[in-house]
Amino acid sequence: MSLAVSRGLQPLVTVWSAPDWATPRGNALPGTLRPDPLEFHRFTRALVRRYSGTYEGLPRVRLWMAWNEPNLHLYLYPQVEGTTPVSPGLYRELVNQFAAAVRTVSGNVVIAGGTAPFRDLGVTNVAWGPLGFMRALLCVARTGARTCSSRIDFDVWSHHPYTSGGPRRKAALADDASLGDLAEVKALLQAAVRNGTIRSRQPVRFWVTEFSWDSSPPDPYGVPINLHARWVAEAIFRMWQNGVSLTTWLMLRDEPFPQHPLQSGLYFRGPTFAEDAPKPALSAFRFPFVAFPQHAKKRVFVWGRTPFGRAATVLVEQQFRGGWKRLGVVRTDRHGIFQTRFSTSRTGFVRARTLDRNERATPFSLANVRDRRFNPFGGAPLEP
Repeated sequence: MSLAVSRGLQPLVTVWSAPDWATPRGNALPGTLRPDPLEFHRFTRALVRRYSGTYEGLPRVRLWMAWNEPNLHLYLYPQVEGTTPVSPGLYRELVNQFAAAVRTVSGNVVIAGGTAPFRDLGVTNVAWGPLGFMRALLCVARTGARTCSSRIDFDVWSHHPYTSGGPRRKAALADDASLGDLAEVKALLQAAVRNGTIRSRQPVRFWVTEFSWDSSPPDPYGVPINLHARWVAEAIFRMWQNGVSLTTWLMLRDEPFPQHPLQSGLYFRGPTFAEDAPKPALSAFRFPFVAFPQHAKKRVFVWGRTPFGRAATVLVEQQFRGGWKRLGVVRTDRHGIFQTRFSTSRTGFVRARTLDRNERATPFSLANVRDRRFNPFGGAPLEP
């Protein structure tokens, strides 16, 4: 972590289970069976003080997330008792104690959720997807009405919108939430804010702290490498459309294939770190850029975000038979976001680059690219 901070990165730490002494023994993974909220508070308080910036040689950490995918029995057990969901109540107590500990250091941010996108395959007698988990946790009915008086304390809600296809695909089951369902997640979160069931010291934000697709190569069941890059750029755009203000990718470099399941790295794995090679998706993640024909008129809509989200002036060009033609120049906002429309042909590729540093986005095809079904981790599907 110290090395990451020294290179200008900001760590986000997920406390994804409780210490062994905070849970009873049972048939569940260590740290996941009915964790004691008070012991979780004490453990978290020790962590945040250790990384408060007051200990020599240890970095300052401000972003703290409570648990990983608490809507799955693999990480928080039990999820249900009979046909009654119990994990939302367990998780609410954990988050409230976690938040109280995290806030003992001024300037820290409390992140909750980190919800998995698909139903829990270990729960067979209840339809139990992330939206159902959120409604129970945040006391929100399907209508948006308040259903209970309990409140939960956090600043950011996080979700993991893995998707069995392209960035606009919806999940197969009603209470699941892939990239195409983010509007439902956002609406549910906004209903909880209106109902007053969330305590926060700042406007509640919506983050995606994990998403990816395996690429082919190296995974033969992954998304073809060029489509992979297009989906990465479009996914970031679709998330931005739905109010997501931070996205993180799983993972930096591929795991060895076929020994390990994740080949979703932004780098092909080499024999050493120095020999890793960037995938096209790396450019798409650093400088996401999309271009879509506007069919009602002879126009093309473009959107992008500069590397590191810095303000810049961006040149947009379109490919024709004779090469690249300048469409125009656009100034980003203070977050590096730009969007505009051009009157032009709705064919070919469109690209963007910053004028001051010559940073280039991956060219984006104006062709209608059909959606295709892929398990985000390759191999067997995660949903029906």
